[in-house]
Amino acid sequence: MIRITGKKHPRNISAFKNALNKANHKCEYDNSHSSFKKKIPPHTTYTEPHHLIPLKAHKNFEYSLDVEENICSLCSDCHNCLHYGINEECCPILEKLYEERKFHLANVGLEITLDELKEYY
Repeated sequence: MIRITGKKHPRNISAFKNALNKANHKCEYDNSHSSFKKKIPPHTTYTEPHHLIPLKAHKNFEYSLDVEENICSLCSDCHNCLHYGINEECCPILEKLYEERKFHLANVGLEITLDELKEYY
């Protein structure tokens, strides 16, 4: 199922659900980060999907950014840090996620260096 958000980027709901499931609903930056259990069955741990290469960069790529390989499962603190935190706090998160995903991204045609990725943040 694809849904159009207020930002007018098509979203693949199954891609982010699959990405969260693949990460076992844990924070991919640090799986010891705690979170609460969701009300809705199956009561998985609450994590948030985050596009490592932001959707706003879609014009710079030939292939869709809304794929599992580009979607990380993050706790609320890490997710908000990437969006609103200062560089000294968000860069370690970004660097770890990038290092763990760069080959998976390349396998789906999303080739980007760490420095290029940092420019979007």
